[in-house]
Amino acid sequence: MRRPPNVLVWAAGLVGLVVLAAGGYLVWAAIAGGLPTSVPSCSWPLQVRGHATSEQAGLIRCYLRALAHHDVGALQALAYATAGPVRITPVDFRHAADARAGTASATFTLLENDYIFAVRIVFADHATETVGMAQEATPGLSAPWRLEVGTVMERTGGPPPAKPSPR
Repeated sequence: MRRPPNVLVWAAGLVGLVVLAAGGYLVWAAIAGGLPTSVPSCSWPLQVRGHATSEQAGLIRCYLRALAHHDVGALQALAYATAGPVRITPVDFRHAADARAGTASATFTLLENDYIFAVRIVFADHATETVGMAQEATPGLSAPWRLEVGTVMERTGGPPPAKPSPR
């Protein structure tokens, strides 16, 4: 019998290693609550309380950073916009100074069906705020988490709502 060339042995070993690594990653993702989503990742000091994934905690970090820097675009990117376009106003920055005061804590409380949370933020200066957090699409499909911030703008244009016909 002939032995296979060393190149084939090494190639087969490398393919096996890649398959094993990918399988391990998928198992880890299932245990950790899903594959990474399009939630932005920000570095900002935060103490997390309650059961939160790294994506959820990261979303609150980005929120605090956007508040502290008074960044309308960053806050807009975090907004839950399924009900329509969202406008960020000065009211949304009422805790900007609180966000700059130091390390905040966020307590995550599950409200409904594993995809709606209330997040109570206690800022370093003891000011508090509660924001809603939800997934934008069907849970389990690695949908991005978003925050209920801003004001949903009324839809303009298009036909007016239908009026019921008289009977």
